[in-house]
Amino acid sequence: MFSKRLLACLVIVTLVCSLFAGCNQGSEKAASDEKGSLKGEKIQIRIGHESNVQTPAHKALLEFEKSVEEKTDGRIDIKIFPGSQLGKATDMMEQVRRGDIEMSLAASTLLTPSLPEFAVWDSFYLFDNAAHAHRVLDGKAGKELMKPLKKKGLTGLGYMEIGFRNFSNSKRAINTAEDINGLKIRGYNPLQIKAWESVGATLTNLSWSEVFTSLQQNLIDGQECATTSFYTAKFYEAQEYWSLTKHIYTNYLWYANSKFMNKLSAEDRKLIEEEAKVAIDLERELMAKQEKETLEKLPGLGVKVNEVPLKERQKMGKVMNEAVKEDIISKCGEDIYNMVMSEIEAERK
Repeated sequence: MFSKRLLACLVIVTLVCSLFAGCNQGSEKAASDEKGSLKGEKIQIRIGHESNVQTPAHKALLEFEKSVEEKTDGRIDIKIFPGSQLGKATDMMEQVRRGDIEMSLAASTLLTPSLPEFAVWDSFYLFDNAAHAHRVLDGKAGKELMKPLKKKGLTGLGYMEIGFRNFSNSKRAINTAEDINGLKIRGYNPLQIKAWESVGATLTNLSWSEVFTSLQQNLIDGQECATTSFYTAKFYEAQEYWSLTKHIYTNYLWYANSKFMNKLSAEDRKLIEEEAKVAIDLERELMAKQEKETLEKLPGLGVKVNEVPLKERQKMGKVMNEAVKEDIISKCGEDIYNMVMSEIEAERK
């Protein structure tokens, strides 16, 4: 009887000790996740993105790397992985969430499967110009759209610029919605197809790799893309008109792992956030410079470039957005949609 009682006591003591040990380990882990737990330590920041090394986005990240490393005497070490080295945008988002890498940069619309709120940027003719877009992204709307990131364990750092999509074709300059009527153009997703059909275009579903040949063989009259894409793809060899419709504005979302950001000391976090803003401003400047230089090259290549009047763009936007509004709201939600549209109007000058 005595030996049984002794055995029972030993089992209880063992369980209690195990319990305290487990609690202690949990406390240690919690402590490691506390704010500022990385204070004074060497830190590595890995940043993955899909863009190539010649893009303004990558060049701005290189400046971010240089500045942060210099200001911390190399204590914070930054490594950048461009050109989809770490996978697609959605793959890298998962890597950031898991903490495999600390940051990523991705076209916000590519992240809509996980962050449907960003589908609002698929709307047409939202912004009058780049400065208008920057005010909205850096203001209330941009900040509100970053809030859902928290549920994913992510923290938004800001928005870099991909830029406006414009319209090319072989028939005529586009100045009004009527000029689009009857044109055969490339389609690539249901939303885009529905929008262009609303102003009278006929859409043919084509992959990006099929566009150049289709333009050369007159299977389609035109297509739409960013100015730099039009130039690098050499579409000017098959397209006479490049009309600055500015119908879609795309942006990069720069985000980080929230646990990592919380572990930084207040000084390090402030430095990272401030240098991120500097890099974003630089990227936007580089993008504007690249756009200007590319547009200046096109006339010499036989392309007629025209600026579409703002009033006409707004007219086209009203028609095209009405065609896709319900589809976009079904993804981003009515509250987000209305808030963003309200902020866009408030920031219009």
